[in-house]
Amino acid sequence: MDVWRITVATLRRWYIFVPLLALTGWGVLSVGDQIDPEYQVSGTFILTPSLEETEIPDPYGGAVQATQVIAIVLNSPTTREQIVEMGLEPDYTVAGGGRSSTIMTVSVLGRDREATIETGNVLIEMTRQELETRQSEAGIPPGAQYGLSVISPPAVDSVVYDGKTQIQAVVGVVGAAVALLAALLFDDIVGLIKRRLKQRRLRRSARPGDAIDGTADEPEVTPHDDAQPSHEDVDVSEVSEGERPVERQTVADEFGTPDDDVVRTVDTVASARA
Repeated sequence: MDVWRITVATLRRWYIFVPLLALTGWGVLSVGDQIDPEYQVSGTFILTPSLEETEIPDPYGGAVQATQVIAIVLNSPTTREQIVEMGLEPDYTVAGGGRSSTIMTVSVLGRDREATIETGNVLIEMTRQELETRQSEAGIPPGAQYGLSVISPPAVDSVVYDGKTQIQAVVGVVGAAVALLAALLFDDIVGLIKRRLKQRRLRRSARPGDAIDGTADEPEVTPHDDAQPSHEDVDVSEVSEGERPVERQTVADEFGTPDDDVVRTVDTVASARA
């Protein structure tokens, strides 16, 4: 079925297609209302240098290396399990600012606005605890330890509707396809019924009036007056000598090519009857 026939059939069965299409639109809106948006939260902080000097070796090897170690620790599965146990959002990322920067960023994506913001704050606090614990275990006095300063606290940057849009698109496409198929199927069924009814009416109208009772006159066979009797009904004794060659030829034709045996047989029968 080409595009033109599909279009014509759809327009012809608009009372099937339009209600189903409207129902699809209602379904798209309903699905969209049931999907919660996702909130993108981000925060920025920096590692501050120590205020005092100490002869104890730095367990991190430097402030820049400390940002790399902190990113590894906070992005580990162990830390994510702790975040989940707190009832917070596990979809987050902690990253350093680069090779020569001590600035760090935390990004969190979640469906609950408050829980997503709280996840960012907890990650910053865990960074502070990581710095204090590791440096204290190394014996570095508090005044000689790296500190942490929040540049921008975690806050909502944007609201993401990617999942909502995709689901609505799928529902809309499937619903429109079902509406179109339903209209085409209904049109085919109606057309089939009409064709069968038309054929039935044509068969009824094509019946002759004199053949309604199912009887017909048989043709009469009349014998021809000039019909000649066959050679089987002719008495050989009544055949004259002049007609015997004709009889011989007739008998020979019945048996095939005439030969002497057939001719002698005919002559013998004729003589006996005479």
